[in-house]
Amino acid sequence: MSAENKSESRRDVKTTVDKIRKDITHASKDLASAGKTWAESTSKFVHDVSPKVSASIDEGLEKASETFTRTMTNIDQQTKPHQVKLLKAYRSFLSKQIDMIEKRLGKLKE
Repeated sequence: MSAENKSESRRDVKTTVDKIRKDITHASKDLASAGKTWAESTSKFVHDVSPKVSASIDEGLEKASETFTRTMTNIDQQTKPHQVKLLKAYRSFLSKQIDMIEKRLGKLKE
C-alpha cells in the first residue's frame, strides 16, 4: 500500500469515526430528551391522579366505617344467640374480604 493510499484510508476511517460520534451524540441527546419527557409526563399523571385516588379511598373507608357502626348497632339489638350467629356470619364476610386483599397484594408484589 502506498503512502497516499494509507493517508486516504486514515482519512476515511477518521471521517467514519467522526460520523459515528456525531450519530451517537445525537442519539444520546434524543434518548435524554425522551427520558425527560417521559419522566415529566409520568410525574404529571401521578400528581393529577394521586389526589383523586386518595380521596376515593378516604371516601370508601368512611362509608365502610359508617356501615360497620350501623351493622354493630343492629346486631346489639338482637337476642344474645342471634347476635352470636350474626357476628359469626359478619366475621366470615370480613375474612373473605381480607383474603381477597391479601391475594391482590401478593399479585402486586410479584
